[in-house]
Amino acid sequence: MVQLTLAFSEVMNLPNLVSLTRLLLSPLMLFLEFPQAIALFILLALTDVLDGFLARRLKQETDLGKVLDPLADKTLLLLALYVLTYRFQMIEPTLLFSLLFRDLFILLGGGHIYLTKGFVPKARTLGKLTTAYVSLAVPLYALFKLELFLYPAYVLVSLSFLDYLLFYMKTLSKVKLAPDP
Repeated sequence: MVQLTLAFSEVMNLPNLVSLTRLLLSPLMLFLEFPQAIALFILLALTDVLDGFLARRLKQETDLGKVLDPLADKTLLLLALYVLTYRFQMIEPTLLFSLLFRDLFILLGGGHIYLTKGFVPKARTLGKLTTAYVSLAVPLYALFKLELFLYPAYVLVSLSFLDYLLFYMKTLSKVKLAPDP
């Protein structure tokens, strides 16, 4: 079985702290009024750009960061969609549940790849594009009420799910299983 060990410097590097901050502050949207929730969402969405930039610039890309950054992204987006869907009744639940389904697949599939192949998969380009677009579309829709902003989000979520599914199947097919005793 593969063992995950983390050095103190890997846990405490600046990009991971930015991701951790995004993860821990995202639930505040549940308690804020609409303008403050959207402002917090925009601020936290910008930290996604910041942590990625810092990780590359400072050469501090880590396995922890490969897990923490997308976990913080998923938490932020899903909580924002939850708040806009159920608290402020602004968005139909379809986008929330399609993103939740995709993200659960990514988390479970990535965990399975880690356990069977011994590596943490990097985020896929289409997944990053989807996160970036949804992070832009959510506040634009919330502020201007134009459903036109949401339609590409549905398409991107579906396409990125298919991309992750194909990646998962391709990676899994390379796994050599031990013979039965």
